[in-house]
Parts: sequence; structure tokens; C-alpha cells
Amino acid sequence: MASSSSAALTSSTFDVFNTDLQNIALKATRNAAMLPADVAFHRSIDSSFAREVDGLSARVMNLTNKILVLVGTADQPKGRGKGKGRLDSQDDVMDNFHSLVVDSMDQLLERTDICLDDFLGRNKAPAVAINPVAPKKQKQPLPKGHLDPVIQHAAHLQKPQLSFKRKPDNSDAPWYPTLTHKYNAKVPLGHVYTDETDMDNDSVIANHPYRYEITHLTHPSPMFTPVDPIQPRSFEETPLTWINTPAGLQTMIEKLKNAKEIAVDLEHHSYRSYLGFLCLMQISDRDEDWIIDLLALRDDMAGLNEVFTDPEIVKVFHGAESDIVWLQQDFNIYIVNLFDTYHASKLLEFPRHGLANLLEMYCDYIPDKRYQLADWRIRPLPEEMLQYARSDTHFLLFIYDNLRNALLDRGQSCSHSHSLGLPSTPTTTFSSNPAHALLNQALARSAETSLRVYTKEVYDATGGSGSNGWDSLAKKWNKGALMAGGPGVGIGAMQREVYKAVHGWRESIAREEDESTRFVLPNHFLFQLAEQPPADMPALLAIFRSNIPAIVRKRGKELLEAIRGAVKQGLGSKEKNANEDVVMEEAVPKVQEEEPAVQQQPPRDGSSSVLWASSSNNAGSSTSHSSLFGSTFSPSSHNLQSPAFSTSKSALFGKTRTSGPAPVKGSSNIHAENPRFKELVARINSTLVIVPTAPRVMTTTMATTSTSTVTTTKVEVADGIDAATGMQIEIPYVPASQRQTARTAEEKDTIVVVGQARQKKRKR
Repeated sequence: MASSSSAALTSSTFDVFNTDLQNIALKATRNAAMLPADVAFHRSIDSSFAREVDGLSARVMNLTNKILVLVGTADQPKGRGKGKGRLDSQDDVMDNFHSLVVDSMDQLLERTDICLDDFLGRNKAPAVAINPVAPKKQKQPLPKGHLDPVIQHAAHLQKPQLSFKRKPDNSDAPWYPTLTHKYNAKVPLGHVYTDETDMDNDSVIANHPYRYEITHLTHPSPMFTPVDPIQPRSFEETPLTWINTPAGLQTMIEKLKNAKEIAVDLEHHSYRSYLGFLCLMQISDRDEDWIIDLLALRDDMAGLNEVFTDPEIVKVFHGAESDIVWLQQDFNIYIVNLFDTYHASKLLEFPRHGLANLLEMYCDYIPDKRYQLADWRIRPLPEEMLQYARSDTHFLLFIYDNLRNALLDRGQSCSHSHSLGLPSTPTTTFSSNPAHALLNQALARSAETSLRVYTKEVYDATGGSGSNGWDSLAKKWNKGALMAGGPGVGIGAMQREVYKAVHGWRESIAREEDESTRFVLPNHFLFQLAEQPPADMPALLAIFRSNIPAIVRKRGKELLEAIRGAVKQGLGSKEKNANEDVVMEEAVPKVQEEEPAVQQQPPRDGSSSVLWASSSNNAGSSTSHSSLFGSTFSPSSHNLQSPAFSTSKSALFGKTRTSGPAPVKGSSNIHAENPRFKELVARINSTLVIVPTAPRVMTTTMATTSTSTVTTTKVEVADGIDAATGMQIEIPYVPASQRQTARTAEEKDTIVVVGQARQKKRKR
């Protein structure tokens, strides 16, 4: 056995080794069975025997532990690399022998049987292939907390736009493209493209040199063929190139010309600039990653149009709405044959559509979202920021493959149920296969995104409209009193004037200093200044406490003057509106005095059949004579032709108006001459009682004269009424101490209540 163990085990010597091993194991088993039961007793009385037994036990346990270690190494490829336990004492042998030794040997024997069956061909392949279950990967813990303030906002940096050859234009002047050479052109540069679908309106679409190429694009045929997604290599295996020279940029362009698809992403900065500018561009193909320093190559980027406008190369972006505009604004770069993964995720109805969600879904990679707010002007970039920027495009082509396959699969299933139809872009060539409908929709939406044109938004100081307007900001913050339709007078009007003035001041200073409006004056400070206008400089600085913006510290006097002027204007408009109200109140009586009397017209025949007869030829809507109060207007000879709203004859009071003008003098005593009026006054006053007078009803006879008949009517008149005036006589007030009351004799009357029980007194 010693010779066999020292020599290397081969297939020719395996049989001899196996036979010797079985003989030795059998001999050891027999010797163990022949041990007497009183070994422990002899060990306790013989020290030399005890030493031999202990040494043999240690050798056996050491050999057993070595075997357990070998069994553990056989389980490590299966992901069970913790290994087996150890036998350290006699108690471990008594308690854990079955779990450690017996179970391990059973596993080895079972594995041996399986391998023999596979070798002899006894195991058949399953009818349905079952993919092995992938082991669960432990998610990488996300970093928490805020970024270093130096990374989030590098206040120590000099503004890069100061060194740009082409200075930013912050005015409201319109922007026009300055493209000098048009790569991959189907129509020459300067061609005015007219939309054929809108010939009636004669609309000329300008400012996009590649509109014709985008709307007449023929997509490559491999675009509509499912492919096996190409898994991206790791960061360590993929080369990364930092480009900050024109030579390096040209080398990258030559490599990109041979690519079929590329992934592109941008990093933008807008906090220390009014219009903002691009700082970084990331590009990836299937083999390499590039990061371009746009601050150093700002004047050399137009040559990238040779690749970006090539219709044979698919440009993969995610959420390119802003990227398309930024490329035009800074570099005059345009995109032809765009595939936006955001539109694909929307069509596939994913619960979330961000790039971070797609990276986690398809690549099991979770980017550090904190760097979305980082200051990308920093040079040199920290390693963490480089890895974050690189990850945006490194996995994007793999995501593009999966999304394209998903669109084709979903379109295939939808084509059996209903047809989605072709997109509403007749000039672009799409696949007519119904299974490609969803992919056609994604390409059509991507084409609409690439047709976006950069335009400057004019500041509306009057109406406050637009994304940068004061009214839009007030609506966004739900400030109703500061909106365009707020109160016209009072404190609310003054606050709105201050808000408009401060908002306009912030806009003008931001353009002049080439800073963002957020840097000049944050929004919450803007609303605080409008709602609590400061009266002096200490009050102005107290609003900001210790966080005074740099521009306010520099130009706070201008801000204070703007606030004071707005307060004065707001309060002045309030006083003006109040004065206008007083003038209107004084003008009303003058208008009534100068209003001419309306000429009366005779009534129509047969008008007495109704309560108020209508007169179609009535000259006005009012009369100058009243049967109850007499004349109220001065006579006039002016006639006003208007519809009639009154009548000259009443079925209740009879004829009261005459064809001639009403008398002016003595008309106030007409009620004394009219018996009908006196009768009405008496009837009204008869129901009025003034305490303490007790009314006494008396009967009088009054004659009522009508135009045709005379009747006698009995009217009840209360005592104390003057017959001349028809009014009740006033009784002077007598104080309670001066009143005399007559005593009346009390009548003795006993009230007997039958059947009522006597009430018991309650105990207190």
C-alpha cells in the first residue's frame, strides 16, 4: 500500500489501488469490531496503554478531518464553499458522526453512481430542456448621503464661457444655424424645404438643415430583424479613451464610421450660465468607450456631423428631447436615424422609463444617481464621475438590442389581434409588415424628436407667459394672488407689482451677468420678497439671513430700488381707483338732474282689460308724472324713441296720465286733492298702532270719485288720526317716574281645581 500511495495514480494502476484500498478498509473494520468492550477500564489502570490508545484516536480523527476537507472541496464548484465541520473531541464523534461522516460518504457514493450512469449512457436527456437556475447575485449597496459640495457645485472654478471664442448671446434675438458644411446631404445646404402635406397654408419650415434627410429616411433592413443581444464586456476589459485634442477627435471619428450603431449621451451645465452649455459627451460602440471634453473642443465638434448624420449608422439615445436642442445650440450638430430608448420603453408600457431603471432591468447595474446633480465643469474629473458618465453609454447598445427584440415580439402578438397601422409620416420609409408596427412607432417618435429646432424664448414682461414668465412661475408654485388674474386693488395688487418687478429684475441681471435665474435669486426668496416687501437695506438682507446670494450682495441696491418703485406704483394705483370711485358717486346726481323728461303718449284703446296696459308707441321707459307723488322731472321737449315699459292707464287706479306735460309747481300737494289717495293713506295708517295709544275704530263715510261713477264706501279709521293730513297723531314720551296709573279694584275669584293631588314639599 505504501508503494501504491507514493506512485501517481493512473488508469493502469487504478485496479490494483482499488483492491488494496478495499482490503485495508476491510481489515480496519474487522479490527475495530474485535476491540473489547472494557477498553476504557484497561485504559484507566494502564498508563502506557492509555498513551497508545490516545495516539491512535488522534490519528484516526486527523485522517477523518482530512477526508471531510476533501469532501468540502468537491462541493465548492457548486457554490457550497463553506466546507464540512471537524471532529475535535470524543463528544463530537458521539454527537456529529452521522451528520459529518455518514452523510458525506453517502453524497460521495451518490455522486459516483451518477457519474457512472452518465459514462455508461444510462441517463437519457430530458424531452424539454431546463435551463439551470442562475444563482442570486447580491445587489451592490448604494452609496448614501450628499455629494461633496465641491463636486456638486465648484464655486472656485472660473466660468468656462469666458474663454469661448463665440460668446453666448443672452438677448431675445432669434437664433439661426451657422452650419458651414452639410455632410450626407440629399438636398444642398440652404434648401428651403416646404412640407408637401401642408401646401394650402404655404408653410415654410426653416432652421433645420436636415429636415429633408430625416423625413425621407430609409431605415436599414437589419433594424427589423431580431438579434441575439450582445452582452457588453466589463469596464476592465473595455478600453476607455479621454479625448481633449482635435487629433484624438478625428481618430475617434474614423473608427465610428465603421460602426453600425453607436450610443451617445451628454452632460449639461446650467447653474452658472443663463442659456447653459454642454460639458461632456459620451460615445460607445460594441468595442470601445470614448469621453469627449466639450469645454476644450467646443470649436471643433462640427466635424462630428459626418457620423451623426450618416443614415446607415443608428444613433441610440435615451430621452433625447433636450440633447437634440443642446447639440444644435452649442455645436450645430444634427442627428439622422435616431433611436430613442425612452420612446421604446413607453410603447412597451414599462412601469418606469428612466435610464437607471433600464440599466437595472437588463444589465443588473445600479448607477449612482447622486452624480446627476454634479458640476461637470470640474477638470480633471474624479474617477467616480468618469465611471458614472461611462455607464450611461457602455450598456446602452445592449439595452437597445433587448428593446428592439421586445418591440418586434410585442408587434408580432399584436398583429394577430389588431393592426396598429403605419405612423403618420408618409415620406419616411417604414416596414409594411404588421409585426413591425410597434418598432415603426418607436422610429417615428424618434424622428419627431430629431426634428426639434432650438429657438430662444422671449421674456414676456407684460403677460408673464412662457416657461420663464412670472405668471407661469406663480401658477407652478400655486400663488393665486400673484397670478395675472389676481386682485386689481389692495395689498394683493401691490404684492403682484413687487413680484413682477423683482422677477423682471432677476431676468435682466441673469442675462447681463450670464448666470442662471436660480443663481441670481432662488424662487423661494423671490416669493418672500413679493409677499413681505422690505423697506430698507437691513430688512432686505434680513430676509436672506446668512445665505445671501452673491449677486444680491453685489447689486442689492438695484433690487431695493426696484422693490420700492413697485410698492409705490401698487399703492398709487390703489389711490387712483379709490378717487375714481368717488367721482362716479358725485356724477350720479348730476346725470339725474340733467336727464330730460319723457314725453307722454296717449294710451291704446282697450288697455283697461289688463292690470297694466302696454303701449307700443310709448316714448320712454319712465314717466315724468306720478299719480302717487306727482311730478319728479322737469318738462322737456326732447322725444326719445324706445320700447315702452310703462302705461298711462291702470285697471286699478284708472287714468292717471294726460297727454300734455305734467305741471311742475304745486304738484307736491296733488295728494290732498285726490280722494283716492286719501282713502289709501287712511287704510294703510289704520293698521298702524303706536303704543301706548289704544286704537278705537270709528266708521266714516268717504266718497270715491271715478271718471264715470260715484260710489260711497265705509272705511274704518283708527282713533287719533288727523283728517286733514291722514296721518296718525304723535304722542309725547312720558318717563316711567312721571306716569300716573289708575288703581283698579281686584275681583275676588277662587279657582278650584278638581282631582289634583296635593303636592308634597321637597326636602332640601
